[in-house]
Amino acid sequence: MTGPARIGLRTLASLMAGRGAYRLAQLVATVALLPLWGSARYATYAGAVAVCSWVIALLVAGPEKTVLKLLPRAPRTGPLILRAAAALLWVLPAPPLVAFAVAAAVAPDGPVAVYLGVAAMCTMTGVLLLLVGLHRAMGAPWHDARTFFVLTVVQAGLLGLVVLGLGPLGYVGCLVATQVVLCLLLLVRLGRPSLAIRRRPGFVRRIWCTVALMGSPEVCMYLCTSVLVALLAVSSFRGQVGPLVAVDVVWSAGINFLLYALRVYTPWASMRLLGAGGAAGRQAARRITRWVAAADVVYLAAVGALLAATDLLDVSRGGHAVLVWAALLAARTPMLVAVIFAGYLVENSDAASTRITGLAAAAGLAAAAAAGLVAVPLAGGIGLLLALAVAEVVQAATLRARLGRRTRPARPPVKEDVHVAA
Repeated sequence: MTGPARIGLRTLASLMAGRGAYRLAQLVATVALLPLWGSARYATYAGAVAVCSWVIALLVAGPEKTVLKLLPRAPRTGPLILRAAAALLWVLPAPPLVAFAVAAAVAPDGPVAVYLGVAAMCTMTGVLLLLVGLHRAMGAPWHDARTFFVLTVVQAGLLGLVVLGLGPLGYVGCLVATQVVLCLLLLVRLGRPSLAIRRRPGFVRRIWCTVALMGSPEVCMYLCTSVLVALLAVSSFRGQVGPLVAVDVVWSAGINFLLYALRVYTPWASMRLLGAGGAAGRQAARRITRWVAAADVVYLAAVGALLAATDLLDVSRGGHAVLVWAALLAARTPMLVAVIFAGYLVENSDAASTRITGLAAAAGLAAAAAAGLVAVPLAGGIGLLLALAVAEVVQAATLRARLGRRTRPARPPVKEDVHVAA
């Protein structure tokens, strides 16, 4: 395997356009399906999506980041990883697809078929995201943009069919069928699948450990919001959930694009952060975390002063609540972006560094839950954002403290297997 070339701005723009068009089509569909289907049928579909959407993150957060990091720096074992991933992706979607097909044939009018269909759809979405990530790592980024442009066109066509009477089961079935076709085309282009990597059980265990550690920062980031919104929903400020979540969905779209852009460059960054480059990256991350912690403390003090000196809490309950959430989320964006980038530099350096980012993410999640138990009942959505800032302080401080114990560059590795996986 050859080293990855850095993706140019033109290619990045094409990739962003493909993902952006697909996200926009999803957003339009989400808004339009409710009046077209009515509340009862839409509730079944929306409930299924809410229950099953975690499957996408499970398949993408750790596995995609792991293969994007390992493939470029593993000329001997990289092909084994690639063929093993292909073998697993041929088999992984089979159970939910079979369950969906059986339910659709036996009880097409019940909610079970819709739920199993959405489970199959989320599984196929995760597989598709992983496949286009593998192709990007192999130097074929155009598959990513083309795949999502196709999905955008299909999504628009299905919305037209919904206007003509297509129900939730047919809608989900058409999406799943499209995803299956796209996944088959991408899998064929990956080459012959193989599980020869099983002959190296120690290496396989390290890869699974790396998957868990590299996936934990994003999973914990999403869990922070989920836990705090759940606390808000059972507090006296439960009426703030709708406006706050609506603003957060729009705001988080930008964060998701940042995460995607970082993944696009992961194979290139993985090679740049080897050896002495990784030591320099960890030192840069340590400097960034100091700035993040200081800025979040200022943010906490400023919001606390506003609460004490103004009627901000009352404003957040009224008609201007959306403006409050937008302003407070915008103010904490630089700190979140900075801590994400610091973690990116650390986790893509040497194998041991993934333990640092995993520990920091877990510490941040625990801090968010603890702070939320106090702040959310007292200040509602504003308390939620304060708890997120506390979580960032703890995460940044943990990163800084753990990185402070690793000031010297790592020695050149003797074995590739030990170097690429945790």
